[in-house]
Amino acid sequence: MEFDIKEYSREYKRTKIDRTYKKLINCKSDFLVRMGSECNELLFDGRHRVYRTDSNNFPRKFIFLFNSVQIDARKFLLKNPIIDVSPKVEVTKYNYLYDHDKGIITGTDLDHAFWRIAYIKNYISKRTYNYGLNKEAKALRLATLSVLGREKAFDKYVEGQFVEKVITKKLDPHLQSVYKDIRFSCYYMMYELSLLLGDDFDCWRTDCIYYRDTVANRKLVHNYFDEREMLYKQLIFTQEVEI
Repeated sequence: MEFDIKEYSREYKRTKIDRTYKKLINCKSDFLVRMGSECNELLFDGRHRVYRTDSNNFPRKFIFLFNSVQIDARKFLLKNPIIDVSPKVEVTKYNYLYDHDKGIITGTDLDHAFWRIAYIKNYISKRTYNYGLNKEAKALRLATLSVLGREKAFDKYVEGQFVEKVITKKLDPHLQSVYKDIRFSCYYMMYELSLLLGDDFDCWRTDCIYYRDTVANRKLVHNYFDEREMLYKQLIFTQEVEI
């Protein structure tokens, strides 16, 4: 069964859903509910109430970014209906032959990697990108991208009893390809750098690559990211030594 959620006026609650949910069950009410990782949602009495979860620290004034990212991505797809998704490689990769007795390790960590990639690839606008850079919006950035194309379903209750699943948003494979390309592009940059670094490559973890600390290696990694307009910071773990 499909359902038009736009008919409900939206409200954001600072409380959790637990007490209201139990009350509706006990009162044998008719309602729809969705328990999610980013938020919990309740459709009842003509209102769409959005409740926080334990892991949710999204500031209300930046919630609009969910809608902004969706709009930007759809605009991109209208002009570019076919996305050439980056090759899939590991999220984390270790060089088990790395010689840890030779020199020291440093790391280059990408700043807001997925958000930056989304902007560089024009999946999101400059305006959306800049709003997302606000420190208060940090927790929102990944969430707004990760929900792209995801199916959304509510549990329907009648007289306090579950009766069926109700689809409010169908799965969109094109939007899913946008998020997939963002993730895979990040991992693939790490993969390419690991090949360029050769024996000096130690490991990569999502958006950070670790390698033997030399002037040449730092220059190689920095030039690679600069060419791709990525932002980064250098990680130093101990006193530098000659290699």
